[in-house]
Amino acid sequence: MRRWVLVLLFLSVAPFALGQGTEGSIELSPTAGYWFGDTLGQGTTGLFDFDVTIDDSYSYGFRLGYRFSPNVAMEGFLTRSSADMVTGEDELFGGEQKIGEIDLTTGELGIEASFGSSRMVPFIAGGIGIMRMDPQLPGASADNRFVGYFGGGFKLFFTPQVALRFDARVHSVNVGDSGFDDCDYWEDWDCHNNNWLNFVELGLGLTFVF
Repeated sequence: MRRWVLVLLFLSVAPFALGQGTEGSIELSPTAGYWFGDTLGQGTTGLFDFDVTIDDSYSYGFRLGYRFSPNVAMEGFLTRSSADMVTGEDELFGGEQKIGEIDLTTGELGIEASFGSSRMVPFIAGGIGIMRMDPQLPGASADNRFVGYFGGGFKLFFTPQVALRFDARVHSVNVGDSGFDDCDYWEDWDCHNNNWLNFVELGLGLTFVF
């Protein structure tokens, strides 16, 4: 009796073990997400001489991966979002006023490392890319900036070819030094380090394995 239980258990798990982590497979993941914004420090751009926050926004895009081995894949990510630009820092009860919008298009390439080959597959990922920042403001023009990312998540396989995918990532965008230093050591550390924008992304999608 025990032997039959083990056989049935193996047959129920084996399809999922073989359904992902296969060398040479391709994974396509349409994705929707939510990006938590960050603040452009005073002096970062000549368009305004005060802090401006790129507000939180929804995003959409896709991830495309090629698996070199059961646990390592190269992955590309293309996503787009449109966010409000508001005055001041993103803080509790900090009165803010919308001054425009900005379109963010991000393309990244990196490595994904997964752990195990079961139905639930956790992973970490990191890489670099380019973010095109296109503010919808009078006198403003689009610009391309370097971005690096790191994060992790998991895939939950429903069938050998279809999985639910969750990602949590930090995307750090180099926007250049504002040159503004009107604070001392004991004040907000961010006024000394405002040449990077840090967007936190939460993403959810479906992965299709080919």
